[in-house]
Amino acid sequence: MMDLISGIIYLILFIIIMVFAFSMGILSPYVGRREIISIIAIGFVLGAIGGYFFIYPMYQDSPYVLGNLQGLFTMESEIINLNIPSTSNISDVTEKILNQNGVNSVSTNGFELTTSSINNETKTYIDSYLKNDSQIERYSIGTNNISVDLKNDASSTATLGSLVTWLSNTVGVSSEFAFVHIKVNVNANQVLDIKEYLRDNHYTIVSVEGPVQDTIHYFYDHLAPDYVVMCITGIIGVLVAIAGIYVEPLTKFVRAFRRGG
Repeated sequence: MMDLISGIIYLILFIIIMVFAFSMGILSPYVGRREIISIIAIGFVLGAIGGYFFIYPMYQDSPYVLGNLQGLFTMESEIINLNIPSTSNISDVTEKILNQNGVNSVSTNGFELTTSSINNETKTYIDSYLKNDSQIERYSIGTNNISVDLKNDASSTATLGSLVTWLSNTVGVSSEFAFVHIKVNVNANQVLDIKEYLRDNHYTIVSVEGPVQDTIHYFYDHLAPDYVVMCITGIIGVLVAIAGIYVEPLTKFVRAFRRGG
């Protein structure tokens, strides 16, 4: 995502290109009227090139800008999903996150366990075990991993511990490492601050969900392709070149009109 300073620099560079196109138009009386078409064509090329390199990157970031603006003025909240290593002190981690300004709640709602290889026969036993656990809302079993979502937010570590023990003692599947899923409910206007805090503390952000993210995804999915932006900025380049071509005759007309008045 482009920062504000980069965006300003890109805009200034595009304006400089447009100034060059305008200057070419101003010089048209000195190069002859036959060259006007060439000047207009060059104005289009300059506008298209400037649009591709400087305007289109800004345009691609516009959904994030709109989303952040929405976040500043909305009273709604967003959900930040994290993966925390199960070896961490989960209670301490959740308490520290909860103490951050703008965080409404923190809950553990599942885990992802990486295991040794799971064959089809073993998968059947695991499926039966997980299906009969009343704490589990949904789950998936891969060839070397198990992902679980829980009904009771507070039971992640207990359920994980029970599963690890059962896998080892009953079906001979060893557990290598696990991540606990943590859901952080944050005020939408403070999501950026909380994300920065989480990154600074090396927490893995899996996803962000909520109305602001819905806005970002909607506008991102409806962005015009780069060639459309190039055509538009190319037309802007043409208009700027034409403005340069006619600025001197227009200036002379205005001066003559004032003298005549």
